[in-house]
Amino acid sequence: MSVVIAAKKFADHLCDELAPESETARLLAGRSRLGADDRELLDLMVELTRVLNLTTTALAGVTAAADRSGVPRRKHLKSATDMLKQLGHAPSVALRLARVGSAADSLPELTREARIGGVSVEHVDAVGRGVAFVEKRIPLDQRVRADLARRLTVQTTPADIDRRARELAIEWAPAPDEADPSTVPIAENTELNEMALTTGPDGRTVATLDVDALTGEELSQALDTLCKPTPLPDGSRDPRSAGQRRADAFGQIVRSYLAQRERPVAGGALPHVTLIVPARGADAAHSSAPNDPVTDRTGSNVASLGFTGPVSSATAGLVLCESAMRRVVVDGDSAPLDVGREHRLVTVAIRKALEARDRGCAFPGCGRPVSWTDAHHCIPWSEGGDTAVDNCVLLCRMHHVQIHQSEWQVFIGHDRHPWFRPPADPDRPRHAPEPIRSHARRTLTPAPTAAA
Repeated sequence: MSVVIAAKKFADHLCDELAPESETARLLAGRSRLGADDRELLDLMVELTRVLNLTTTALAGVTAAADRSGVPRRKHLKSATDMLKQLGHAPSVALRLARVGSAADSLPELTREARIGGVSVEHVDAVGRGVAFVEKRIPLDQRVRADLARRLTVQTTPADIDRRARELAIEWAPAPDEADPSTVPIAENTELNEMALTTGPDGRTVATLDVDALTGEELSQALDTLCKPTPLPDGSRDPRSAGQRRADAFGQIVRSYLAQRERPVAGGALPHVTLIVPARGADAAHSSAPNDPVTDRTGSNVASLGFTGPVSSATAGLVLCESAMRRVVVDGDSAPLDVGREHRLVTVAIRKALEARDRGCAFPGCGRPVSWTDAHHCIPWSEGGDTAVDNCVLLCRMHHVQIHQSEWQVFIGHDRHPWFRPPADPDRPRHAPEPIRSHARRTLTPAPTAAA
């Protein structure tokens, strides 16, 4: 196939031109005696950009052709996107190339411009998404679709294209008196609802949400009562921004849902969090140096979450605080109050006892309601701590994370109530801070006898 031969020759030629000892490589590295003026470097940037646009557009077209020909199925793959992933493309890039390839027929003028290197594949993809966004809301004929594509193509960035598409969808929407009475308004159309979850290279998850007015109202209502600022133990204002409080509130809604039993099961179980812990264990982790080739060959020592990937030991400990009995201590009604070492997750009876004792988040100055709290092991279960009332304390998720990721400490005192020790004062590192009573037992005096 001539195009394959041409592509191979081009790639080989470019490799030769960029080899470390080539004149081009020395020029780019500033080691050439000839030097390079601004015009030469700018011209090279322009031409390489054109090459990049050409090759990615061609790859999108080849991907679509492979999908239509059934190549992925014959290779025992689900789609051409999986083929691109196997070639080393990031999932987001593979999806973009597949979208552009499949949308080429519906955007002929834009595709023609892309085939001469005039626009990037990201730009083409943004225009395709913008046209699809408007078309889901307003019927478009071929003429209007082509006009829309031209309007979007002149925008500078993909973000500009997205914004312009939304503006045009609003401008072109029919007036209320022209609309069909049976047509559902855009704001109330649940068929347009979309949500995307993307885990970035740093392990953080980014969500985009586009929902109907009623669902948006319900979400806002659910978040509203959970977004209120919570003062610090010393009475100072909550340091979190409104956006941080909103994110924490959303996390609390998710955890409350996962904690209930009236929800769908996965594989016969009620999923909460999947924590994958390497079988090699802590001893193996400590036995290898950071760059030990043996460690690199045999796999990672880092715990990982099922969906979002590797996490630190602090977050792994946070997950392990909530898990599943060999020795059982019962109260007068034969209800278990100490389930020993077999399970990490507290029983209903222990939970009720903790709720009666702590009456909400025990962290000083917090007091969030019991329905918002996790059961935290003061002595971690992984370090020999029992699942018992005398080793557990109720903490809201924010303060649960703070205990795991900061120098705050919590312990059960001789009075069988939780006490908290703040981090040491940097100016007096040898001075141990005085412990603070739990929120439910706060007093107006720091005298120890006040807790009796």
